[in-house]
Amino acid sequence: MYTQERRMERFRIIYTWKILERIAPNVGIKSYTPIRQCRLCRVPKIKLCATGKIRAIREGSLQISGQQLFNSLPVNISGQTGSSVASFKHKLDKYLQSISDKPKIQGYTIIMDTNSITSMRSSQES
Repeated sequence: MYTQERRMERFRIIYTWKILERIAPNVGIKSYTPIRQCRLCRVPKIKLCATGKIRAIREGSLQISGQQLFNSLPVNISGQTGSSVASFKHKLDKYLQSISDKPKIQGYTIIMDTNSITSMRSSQES
């Protein structure tokens, strides 16, 4: 079983994929396909003049975090189009099982400040 944070991120990824596949209503998510790459989401910029509280709310929204999570997926998952939701979930779950899912435990020191998929992916690429 995944941690609560990982389950929420999984939901956001699946919902973002459904939007891109036109299965779910779009909440302002836009995709593009760079040359020689797979489908990515165009993550809108957050205005720097906004207060910290407003920026935190915006960063936590599906429009921002869902797209960032989707963009952090490997090409074989994010590029999956025209398949069933079950097939996408299966590939996503196989990928999620391959990356660390360590919950934050009070009093326990961990190397990373976050358990997010985006930070796990960037640490694997380093």
